[in-house]
Amino acid sequence: MIIAAPGPSSRLFGPADDVVGDIVADPGGTRSRSLWHRSGADVLVRCRGFDVPELVASGAVDAGVTGYDVCVEWSLAHDEPLNLYALAATRTSFVTYCTVAGREVETIYTEYPAITAAWLRAHARQNSARIVRMRGSTEGIIRVDDHGAGVLLVTSGQTLAANGLDMDVPLLATDMCLVTRASSRGWGVTAGKKVLPMPSFAGGDDARATAVGGPAHGD
Repeated sequence: MIIAAPGPSSRLFGPADDVVGDIVADPGGTRSRSLWHRSGADVLVRCRGFDVPELVASGAVDAGVTGYDVCVEWSLAHDEPLNLYALAATRTSFVTYCTVAGREVETIYTEYPAITAAWLRAHARQNSARIVRMRGSTEGIIRVDDHGAGVLLVTSGQTLAANGLDMDVPLLATDMCLVTRASSRGWGVTAGKKVLPMPSFAGGDDARATAVGGPAHGD
């Protein structure tokens, strides 16, 4: 089995490495210059966290470990379902709408354009706002744009506070998850793991919100 997980340069490396060892024995996390590692019949491939769903969907790897938020974004952007499974919690964060209180928002900056668009459609909120795709560290840009907001991944909230932003509406709770193709045989790694639904605003009869105040993924 070939499994993809975030590499040492990824912000997801630490949380992912905490759970990869439960799937691949001796994942070689300290071998920072090696981006692949064989353990018996299994191969672990290190890559960018946002690339894991693409590698799984393309068949290049059999399964992947990355953020639930990353998998939801990819599935919505490509209109392609993936099988998502809960792993032991490591650091629950929230994808949330952020801005300065009282602003009239015209632009939403985000790493999650597909999640943002789906949420806006579902809630008829700021529907006229322009969505600008960013690649991280958007809090400063939101702050200096008098009509800016953002849909961001927030863990501690310290960066938001330092830039004078308010966490207005949390969209979904997120943690590390195991992802496979919808047609996957499971390879045994999915046994006993809970299937994670897409968030309620994404549509679908089995979609269920992951809400603030409760455990991640609606557990």
